[in-house]
Amino acid sequence: MNKYITKEQINEFYTEGFVKLTSCLSQELLYKLNLFFDEVIADKNDHQKVTITVDDKKFITNLELLCYKNNLACLELLGNPFLLEIAQAICGDDFFAIQEFAVLKNLGDNLPVLWHQDMMHKRTGNCFTVGIYIDNANLNDGALRVIPKSHLSNKNICDLAKEDFIEVPMQPGDILIHDMMLAHSSEPLQKNQKRRVIYFEFLSAKQVEVENIYTKELVENRTKLLALAMSYYKLQNPLSEQFDWKKNDFKYCETEKEIRVLLNEVYSIPIKAKPSNYCFEF
Repeated sequence: MNKYITKEQINEFYTEGFVKLTSCLSQELLYKLNLFFDEVIADKNDHQKVTITVDDKKFITNLELLCYKNNLACLELLGNPFLLEIAQAICGDDFFAIQEFAVLKNLGDNLPVLWHQDMMHKRTGNCFTVGIYIDNANLNDGALRVIPKSHLSNKNICDLAKEDFIEVPMQPGDILIHDMMLAHSSEPLQKNQKRRVIYFEFLSAKQVEVENIYTKELVENRTKLLALAMSYYKLQNPLSEQFDWKKNDFKYCETEKEIRVLLNEVYSIPIKAKPSNYCFEF
């Protein structure tokens, strides 16, 4: 039995295309992630950021390569047993994380996220995006809009965008899991000052091979990232329960210095992730 997601919740994910899990992050980890955003946003040498200018004011809307920063809080997050056990339950033992990024909404940026699917695939396996919420996302104020069961439809994204949707309000520490082919979007903020969400995308190595989605080298490289994440999580939480990874060749790194050296190797290989599928009609 999985400690972090029930059979009923997994079935909800399969049938509806998404499931919400509440209060998944400790207050300590939330504090670390808030500090992470403050430090990365303030770091002028970090160029993995997307900015826009509205009325002469600059807004940061996206952060990339979250686990490859001076602050490794997102690496610790990726190594958290609750996230890894959920990924294993949905994708299987050969799961890995292909992308990690953050989407930042700011009051005044007037920037919607258009209706889209995260990645088109042939449904030979289960792959999903998990959104970890650092701030509130309220109804009519930044909450994600989803079209239930759209992940099972053969309609194009613009036809799906015309169907009825629901909004999913979230609080700090909540996570939302959705199939990569679920149609979803969000509107600009109306009241709240900010809405920050950390995203990880998980697939199985078998699905990637069958559908010829990514190279074997990239899958192996991104699987190494999980090993580093688990190692860093253990360094930060030595007395906590660790994820029981069913890999014979897995060994923990003993020091943060060793982890950082190996992170340089992992991120020396470009990800070249498959593009999302957007509707630009609205």
